Amino acid sequence: MPEKIELPITGMNCAACAARIEKELNKMEDIREARVNFPLKKAVILPKTDIELKQVISLIRDIGYDVDIEADVTVRARKEEAELRKDFTWAVALSVVIMVFSMWMVLPYNNFVLLLLTLPVQFYFGLRFHRSALSNLKHFTADMNTLISVGTSAAFFYSAFVTFFPHVISAAGVSTMTYFDSSAMIISLILLGRYFESKAKTRTYTAIKLLYELAPKECVLLKDGVETRVPTDSLEVGNTVLVRPGERVPIDGVVAEGGSYVDESMITGESMPVHKNSGDEVIGGTINGRGSITVTTTRIGSDTVLAKVIRLVEEAQFTKAPVQRLADRVAGVFVPIVILIGICAFLVWFFFGPEPKVTNAILSFVSVLIIACPCALGLATPTAIMVATGVGAKKGILIKSAEALELTNKTKNVLFDKTGTLTEGVVVLADIIPLNSRDEKEILRIAYNLEKQSEHPFSEALRKRAQESDISPAEVGDFEAIVGRGITGSVDAVSYRMGNRTFYEEEGRKLDDATAHIYEEKEQSAASPVLLWSDSGLMAILTFSDRLREESASVIRQLREMGVEPVMITGDSQNGAKTISSRIGIDRYFYRVLPDRKAAIVEDFRKNGVTIMVGDGINDAPSLAAADIGVAMGKGTDIAIESADVVLMKGQLSRLVSLIKLSKKTLRIIRQNLFWAFIYNILGIPIAFGALYPFFGIRLEPVFGAAAMVVSSISVVSNSLRLRLFKE
Repeated sequence: MPEKIELPITGMNCAACAARIEKELNKMEDIREARVNFPLKKAVILPKTDIELKQVISLIRDIGYDVDIEADVTVRARKEEAELRKDFTWAVALSVVIMVFSMWMVLPYNNFVLLLLTLPVQFYFGLRFHRSALSNLKHFTADMNTLISVGTSAAFFYSAFVTFFPHVISAAGVSTMTYFDSSAMIISLILLGRYFESKAKTRTYTAIKLLYELAPKECVLLKDGVETRVPTDSLEVGNTVLVRPGERVPIDGVVAEGGSYVDESMITGESMPVHKNSGDEVIGGTINGRGSITVTTTRIGSDTVLAKVIRLVEEAQFTKAPVQRLADRVAGVFVPIVILIGICAFLVWFFFGPEPKVTNAILSFVSVLIIACPCALGLATPTAIMVATGVGAKKGILIKSAEALELTNKTKNVLFDKTGTLTEGVVVLADIIPLNSRDEKEILRIAYNLEKQSEHPFSEALRKRAQESDISPAEVGDFEAIVGRGITGSVDAVSYRMGNRTFYEEEGRKLDDATAHIYEEKEQSAASPVLLWSDSGLMAILTFSDRLREESASVIRQLREMGVEPVMITGDSQNGAKTISSRIGIDRYFYRVLPDRKAAIVEDFRKNGVTIMVGDGINDAPSLAAADIGVAMGKGTDIAIESADVVLMKGQLSRLVSLIKLSKKTLRIIRQNLFWAFIYNILGIPIAFGALYPFFGIRLEPVFGAAAMVVSSISVVSNSLRLRLFKE
C-alpha cells in the first residue's frame, strides 16, 4: 500500500471546487485523509488500506472533474492559461460587436443577428460556468459559477424568447428589449479575471521547476582513476565525483580530497562562502569556488537537502489557505435564495397577477434573475484589486495575487531574513583601522595586492575598494594560502601576512589589550576582522561585513507604530544576530536557522496572526511559500521571487510599509463596494418581484433591471478608481 497518492486534477475553477472534491474524497471509507490544492491542481490522498486508483478517479469524474495522470503540472498550467486567453479574446471581440449592434447599428433582423453572435459566447466560451453550475446543482451546492450561469442564461433565454415571440411580449405592454449584450459582456469580463488568476498560478509551478533545475543533470564520476560523465540521478551512496571550479556540487556528500570555498547562500542565506576541506560536508546545488574537490556521495534522491527544500515549498502550498472573497462566501446562500424568489415571483404573478398571467409571470421571474446577476457583486473585489495592483506597480510593488493584498492589512508579524533583506547581501570592506601610525592607503595597497592572488571572497571586496581609491597593482612573490588561517606573500620585496587572530598568535605573537578589544568588538558586531602584519609588527585591522540597508531601522520603527511585530531570522551566529537586531530595533530574533527550521518558525507565527515573510534567497523559498504573504526583494533570486506573493521590484525595503498601507486602503474600498452591491440586490430584487405593484402599479421590467445593474457596476468601478489617489 502506498503511503500517499498524488493525482493531478483538471477542471477546477476556484477554491470551492477544491473544497468540494476534498469533501467527497474524505467520505470514502478507504481514505484516511485527502487534501486538494487548487493552485497546484493536485490531490494528495493518504489511504487507510489498499485502495483502487480507478475507484478514486471514478469518484472525481462523477462530481464533474477529471484526472490527467500523464500531463506535467507546468504543461497543464500553461495549457489552461492559453485556453483562457483564447476564450477571452474571442468572447470580448464578439461582445464588442454585439454591443455595437445593440446600441448604435440596427440591422435587418437585428435580434436574430445578435442571437447568432451571442450563441458561441454563451454556450462555448461560457461553457465552463454552465458545466460547473450543473455540477453544483447535482450536489445541491452553489458558488459564483452558479450566479454567472443563472444570470447570463436568464438574460439570454429571455432575449431569445423576445426574438422569436415579440408579439407575446408587446401584447403585455412591455418593451421588446433584448439583453444579449449583457450576457456576452458578463462572460467576457469574468473570463478575463480567470485568465489573470491562471497566469498568477503558473508562477507557482515555475518556482518549483527552478528549484529542480539547481542540481546539475550530469556530473563527473571517478572510478578506478577514470573520469566518466554520468547522469546525476544514476549516482549511488559511496560514489565519488569530481567538482571543478565554478561548478555546482551535484549531490550531498563529504569532501574526500582537495579544498575550496563553497557558496552555500542558497541554503544558509549567508553571503560569506564557507571553506571546505577533507571531511567537510557539502550540499547538492551549492556552488564550488576556485579549487577542485572530490566528493563522496552520502545522500541521494529524496534524502538530499535540496529535495527537502523542494518538498517544503510544495507542502507549503497545501497549508496556505486562500482567502475566500465575501462574494464567494455568500454565493452558496445567495443563489438558492434568488432562484427561490424568482420561482415565487412566477407563481404569485401566475396565480394572482393580472392578464396576461403567463407573460407577466415570466417577465417577473426573468427580472429577478437579471437584477440578481452578479455584475456589481463580481466587480466589487476584482476592480479594487486591479486598481490597487496598478498603483502598487507604479510604486515598485509587484502584487501577484488578490489574496495577498486582502490579507496584508491584517498583518500581525513580519519575519525578515537578514542577508540581502535587512542587509545588502554583499561582502564589503567596512573599515580599515591603521595601527602604529601606518598610512591607510598604503595598508589598502598591500592588502589588495596580497589578496588578489587568493580565491577568498574578501578579495573581491578589496578589489572594489582598490579601484575606488586608484590603487595600482604590484608584484607579489612567495604567495601562499594557509587554509582556515590566512595568506602570506611579499609586496615590493617585503614579507607580509594577513589572516585571523589564530594565525597571528601561532607565530608567537600576542595582541595588546586595546587591539584585542577592537578585534573582539568587531567579531561580536557580525563582522569579520582580519589582521595585517609584517616582521616589523602589526599594521592594521581590516573589517569585512555585510552592510546594513540604510532604510532598515526606519522600516522597523514604522512597523512597530502600525502595531506589527518585526522578527529577524538568520543563519548567522548568536552574537552577530544580536548585534544586527539591536542596531535596527528588533527585539526577537532566531539565529543559526536552516530552511526547514525557518519554514517551521513561520508556521508557528501564523498560529498567532497573519504573518509576512520577507526574504531574497533560494533558502527563503519554503518560508516565503509557507507564510500568509511571502515578500521577495526584487534584486533577490528568481526562485525567491517566483515563490513570493509580493515582489519589492527595486529592492526597497520601505515599499513593505507602503504595501501594508495600500492593503488597508484597498480593503476599505472593497467593503464599500460590497455594501453598495448588496444594497442594490436587497432593494432591486423585491421591486423586480413586484412589491411596489399593489401600491403604486409599478413593476420593474427587465430593461430597468439591466439599467440598475449597469448603474450599480459604474458606482463600484468609480469607487475603486479612488485608489489611484493613494498616498503613503
